[in-house]
Amino acid sequence: MNLRALQCFVILAEELNFSRAAERLHIAQPALSQQIRSLEERLGTQLVDRARRPLMLTEAGHYLCTEARQLLGSLDQMTLATQEIGIGRRGWLSIGFTRSSMYSVLPPALKQFHTAYPQVELKLFEMLTEEQTDALRDMRIHIGIGRQPLTVEGCTSYSLLRERVMVALEAGHPLAARKTVRIADLADTPLILYPKHQTAQFKHSVQSLYRDAGVTPLVAHEAYEIQTAIALVAAGLGVTFIGESVARHGRTDVIFRHLSGPGSAYRSTLAATFRSDDTSPHLCAFLGCLPPPLADPTL
Repeated sequence: MNLRALQCFVILAEELNFSRAAERLHIAQPALSQQIRSLEERLGTQLVDRARRPLMLTEAGHYLCTEARQLLGSLDQMTLATQEIGIGRRGWLSIGFTRSSMYSVLPPALKQFHTAYPQVELKLFEMLTEEQTDALRDMRIHIGIGRQPLTVEGCTSYSLLRERVMVALEAGHPLAARKTVRIADLADTPLILYPKHQTAQFKHSVQSLYRDAGVTPLVAHEAYEIQTAIALVAAGLGVTFIGESVARHGRTDVIFRHLSGPGSAYRSTLAATFRSDDTSPHLCAFLGCLPPPLADPTL
């Protein structure tokens, strides 16, 4: 749709007079009339009741006017922000993050960064670790904070947090009374996996824990994100696995237990991934707000 036509229509809606609207727009009245008629033809509906004096908008016209004002206002804001970023008066930083990072490293880093750089616009996108790969390649995000990310060509990754995993059990589960749980003890309990993505590394890691313990998991459900999986546990539909940082902010109707035996040495990693050639000063500043890279570079 032609933005100029929308601008003309909004001015006409404000003036409800073709002559005054044309004067404000610095165009001839016939040209304005043609813009409005073309817009009506494109939309297939009448926007202005020309038989009334003064002019009146139709119901469709009132709706379009409201939506067009919002659209044009957003366009003006976008234009101003782009200009200010271009001349260095304003900056922006786009961050992709998994839900689990909000239980540990991300909130304090965001707080520190925003305090130091309040003029920088933060764009936050919750997404699976696996979705961050394409977002980095397409330059939709400057950095991704994810769990056990895949190696991405042209990107640098380093570990921020390495933690034990815990099993989440319904409060009434027979194993909830134990201090630790073995994978073998879960052989007959349905398993809830997440995230529901073909290449999800955390999901595959959990399946490996079962395989290494000589157990075939009874996969009952696959959830898209962590809180859904935990809610399904609370509903008594199975067990799931989470990092310690998430367990510290857990629900009262779910019990979290460390693993013992095979699999107890496994550690889940939260990592930062960013394009190696990204020279954004705001990215550099944000990296300084994150925990220092762990000594062991293994993801």
